Amino acid sequence: MRIGFDAKKMVTNSTGIGNYSRSLVRLMLTEGCECVLFAPEAGEGLPAGAECVYAPHKSRLGREWWRCRDMVKDIRERHIDLFHGLSNELPFGMGRAGCKSAVTIHDLIFLRFPDTYGRTARHILKAKTTYACRHADRIIAASECTKRDLMDFYGVEEKRISVVYQGCAPAFRHPLPAEVLAAIRKRYGLPPCYILCVATLEPRKNQKAVLRAAALLPGDVHVVLVGKSTPWQGEVEACAKGLPGLQGRVHILNHVPTADLPALYQACSAFVYPSFFEGFGIPVLEAMASGVPVVVSSGSCLEEVGGKAVLYCPPEDHEGMAKAVKDILDDPAGTAARVKAGLEQAGRFADKDIARRLLEVYRQTLQS
Repeated sequence: MRIGFDAKKMVTNSTGIGNYSRSLVRLMLTEGCECVLFAPEAGEGLPAGAECVYAPHKSRLGREWWRCRDMVKDIRERHIDLFHGLSNELPFGMGRAGCKSAVTIHDLIFLRFPDTYGRTARHILKAKTTYACRHADRIIAASECTKRDLMDFYGVEEKRISVVYQGCAPAFRHPLPAEVLAAIRKRYGLPPCYILCVATLEPRKNQKAVLRAAALLPGDVHVVLVGKSTPWQGEVEACAKGLPGLQGRVHILNHVPTADLPALYQACSAFVYPSFFEGFGIPVLEAMASGVPVVVSSGSCLEEVGGKAVLYCPPEDHEGMAKAVKDILDDPAGTAARVKAGLEQAGRFADKDIARRLLEVYRQTLQS
């Protein structure tokens, strides 16, 4: 099976969709598929063992034009059996590519919460997602929640949608020695007890709720926010300064190497993810696989990821969040049971199961 992939996010995105894309291609390579990556430029994120096709342009505008339109010609010339768009889009004119197509729709947050996107970005996302949903032979939804949104917002027929969950990198599933965890705390200047949140610093991720919850916890409990810096980081910092008792207890870490993340997870006392809405929520899976207790927000897809293994509270309920964290810190036996349940839940998102499901979707699409 010769599968083509849109590889832009593998090159440009070190988190979220980038991790999803790299992991998916890695799985397909281990299953013996011929993987052809259509990338705007070369980059370290492209998985070894795959054939790469690059845009014939040096300018950013030229590369983007190639991705959106001219890439179809290259797809056809490479005799691809199926082309998979990994981030809500397919090149325009996909019908001329001479192959079947699938597209992964991660979420429709730009429709659910339009104010969280700039006007231009929102219109571009809407145009690309609308085209992909109309022209893809198969739509792969990141969760049942996203599947429902596709049916509600776009009227996509249920029979055209397949839900294929995401996984996480194997590194999160391997326990690290105590000396490694001590070294990571020393490197970043972290105390023995901290609650962790890994997410881009933006309003939808709701880091302010973590800070408000932390202000209700004992003074030896610190907060570590790991994520890409954005203009909204200033508001998060202002919130931390304005809450009594938080001075010196908040650590915001930008540009953390991916290699350091497993240790930062495993060294924390609890992981908190209070996002208002998600299409899947890979950090929640990473935390469970890392063997740490988890508190997440209710109301989107995170119940699908966490199952009965994590504690839930509404995203606006910082008092409930603080209580959940306090329960984790004060009840070692109960926390150990939650950690065990989390590891079992994380096992339901094993690479072998994701690969099997994805290959099944590919074969069904090719036979349709």
